[in-house]
Amino acid sequence: MDLEMTGLDPATEVIVEIATLITDDELNVVAEGPDLVIHQPEAALVAMDPFVVQMHTSSGLLTAIRESTIT
Repeated sequence: MDLEMTGLDPATEVIVEIATLITDDELNVVAEGPDLVIHQPEAALVAMDPFVVQMHTSSGLLTAIRESTIT
């Protein structure tokens, strides 16, 4: 499982994406689980560090967060 967040501190930052892969003992991908983009309020997004904003913008994740209906 991989989580993308609005920053590195789990006490203050929020989850914006959850992705999962199922692998065997040799880490070969056996199945792909859901990739869920979580909508977050604009206040959480504008509070992100500029580095995180650039990273999530260049990957398209920031737009996907704003458009997501999953809360």
